[in-house]
Amino acid sequence: MLWTATLETGIPKIDEQHKELFRQVDVLMDAKNQNRLQETLDFLGQYVVKHFGDEQVMHASSNYPKAAAHKQMHTAFIATFKELKQKFESSGHNLTMVMEINKVVVGWLKDHIMRHDKEFAAYYKGLGK
Repeated sequence: MLWTATLETGIPKIDEQHKELFRQVDVLMDAKNQNRLQETLDFLGQYVVKHFGDEQVMHASSNYPKAAAHKQMHTAFIATFKELKQKFESSGHNLTMVMEINKVVVGWLKDHIMRHDKEFAAYYKGLGK
């Protein structure tokens, strides 16, 4: 999954976390053994929760008017990710599931960053932060 400048929000902490998410998806796709696949999925699941929490703190501290809707998107993604992870674990760790996880995660992240995170970033930076 290629990180490009078009995905930058201009908020360094958020951009670094997004880059790490992209790196981990790449690790997932390159993982050669089942243990590494599981470790990467576990890391992604934990890191997404941390990242979303950090964003939500910024939403609250800046009184972002769309904070509740943004949080709802995060919650829905976490549920989707958990379902995919469980499906992967019950399927015997197959490549088809890795590809499906990659497709869903990459698609969601790119769309979310380009539409919702960038909208928040414009609001946040407009406050002089």
